[in-house]
Amino acid sequence: MDLDVRKLDELLEVTRENNKILRSMRSAQRWGSFFRFVYWALILGSIFGTYYYFQPTIQKYMKTVQTSAGILQKFEGAAGTIPTDMQAVKNLLGR
Repeated sequence: MDLDVRKLDELLEVTRENNKILRSMRSAQRWGSFFRFVYWALILGSIFGTYYYFQPTIQKYMKTVQTSAGILQKFEGAAGTIPTDMQAVKNLLGR
C-alpha cells in the first residue's frame, strides 16, 4: 500500500512538472506568433510606406517611359515603310 501511494505521489509530481513545461511552451509559442506578426507587419508597412513616399516620382518616371514607348512605336511605324531587302533598294537606286 505504501508503495502505491509513493508511486501515485511521484506520478502527480511528474504530471505537474509536465503541465508547467507545456504551459511555458504554449506561452512561448504565443509570444513567437505575436512577434512574427509584428515583424511582417513592419516589413509590409515599410514597403507600402516607401511606395507612398516615392509615388509622385514613380508616376513621373512611368509617364516618361510611356511617352518614350509611344515615340519608339512611331519610329517603328515609320521604319516599316523603308524597304529592307536588297532588291527593293536596288530598284530604288536604278541598278
